[in-house]
Amino acid sequence: MKHDIHADFPEFCRQNGWKCTSQRVAVYEFLQGNLTHPDVDTVWGAVRRRLPAITRESVYRILNEFADKGLIARLDHIDHARYDSRTGAHGHFLCSRCGGISDFDWPPGLAVPPEMQQRNLIHMELRLVGICPRCAAAAAAGGSLPERKNDTASSPVTHEKERKQS
Repeated sequence: MKHDIHADFPEFCRQNGWKCTSQRVAVYEFLQGNLTHPDVDTVWGAVRRRLPAITRESVYRILNEFADKGLIARLDHIDHARYDSRTGAHGHFLCSRCGGISDFDWPPGLAVPPEMQQRNLIHMELRLVGICPRCAAAAAAGGSLPERKNDTASSPVTHEKERKQS
């Protein structure tokens, strides 16, 4: 999310016909550089610590406004919408056990299939689904696999740290 075109958030708001409200600023600040793919409830919980009166609906609307303008990307068809501050070309690994999401760099040479080049493409995504190293290690150790969480606020953070260490 740290792109030069978004360095001046108040100007970005003006260009898009929005008021630069404390709610928009708080959501933007939480997302800036955040690579955990938070869902609306995670963003709402974090922003609510700073702005206790903000509603979940306001956060949801702001996230969708940001996604519509390309400031963030919206990842649908997981369990519920998740949001991604990394908007450049990259893929996602989803753990089918715990629900964690981690980024990986776009493979070199990956291109739009020839039969799709004549279409008006809006979005291209590479998504891999499997078992993450943490869940695989838990299974190999004879322990039970972590349960898939509906609130994945902590899981993606752990996975992001694991990805950076490997």
